[in-house]
Amino acid sequence: MADKVYQGDVGTIVRIDCNDTITGATGIYIMAKKPDGTLKAWTATIHGTEYLTYTLTAQDTDIVGIIYVQPKLTLSGWTGRGKTCVLPIHAHYD
Repeated sequence: MADKVYQGDVGTIVRIDCNDTITGATGIYIMAKKPDGTLKAWTATIHGTEYLTYTLTAQDTDIVGIIYVQPKLTLSGWTGRGKTCVLPIHAHYD
């Protein structure tokens, strides 16, 4: 749809490439730090063999600014986080 995520958008799919096979992982989340410092754990799903996906809600996009996101999961005895990514939330008409 749009090439930007705007404040209040609902239904946009966030997809993070984990750059490794994550098939069989458990405890799958996308950890998010919103522009106001609020921390969230978005329950994610595995797409294909290397991607995590999550569908944004109105509560996720209620603040304009940068959301920092990190994949978090457990796989083969390892539990941890992946590389931090940025998700800009734009003001309307930006």
